[in-house]
Amino acid sequence: MEARMKMVKSVQPFLIALACLMMAAVSYAAPVLQPPEEEVKKITTELLDTFNKNKEQYKKNPDGFFKEVDRLLSPVVAFDQVGRYVMGKYAHRNPDQVVKFESEFKDSLIRFYGKALLSLDDTSLIIDSVDKTSPELLKKYQEGKTSRIPVKMKIRTSNSTVEIFYSMVHVDGRWKLRNVTIEGINIAKQFQSQFADAVDRHKKVPYVVENWTAIMSSSTDKGSKK
Repeated sequence: MEARMKMVKSVQPFLIALACLMMAAVSYAAPVLQPPEEEVKKITTELLDTFNKNKEQYKKNPDGFFKEVDRLLSPVVAFDQVGRYVMGKYAHRNPDQVVKFESEFKDSLIRFYGKALLSLDDTSLIIDSVDKTSPELLKKYQEGKTSRIPVKMKIRTSNSTVEIFYSMVHVDGRWKLRNVTIEGINIAKQFQSQFADAVDRHKKVPYVVENWTAIMSSSTDKGSKK
């Protein structure tokens, strides 16, 4: 009996330590995610503040604004996921082309988003509202039952409000932008359509990937002349 008591006492610290490790492992495996709207609001607020302080300069020199959009959005955009979506069925044919397209595509996404903001109003732009993510939706995301979380935001101009939907994913330890819909215009879907049209015209996916910027520039020029 005495020997058994000694064995229990000697094993007890080990069992306690093991239990603590198991609890820590469970905690690590299922971290509690903060809702994505705070990240969206933070980035958008900084972006709009930058625009409002320099709007006259940016209207004359949009490239300056695009650089600020790039600086603020690049760390929080899942360009790899967006790029694969834009390439559609062609993304599965050559992984190297997907990687190359990500860098080519990044500039067009930044410019499209920047131009959309520049076209909203000549006066001050402010955030009117940001919808909160429900605990139920956040839980579904953590359980893998939904792949993205939408964040609805309204931006107020001098005479109207503009609806923007951000599609968010949690990767690399933070929330990142997967897509943007501005006043019903789905940016990723629009680019996907343009990529497919370009492949139909040029017949070669590598050509479209390598010349994406020039193709998009040509498309913009044609659209502006109509």
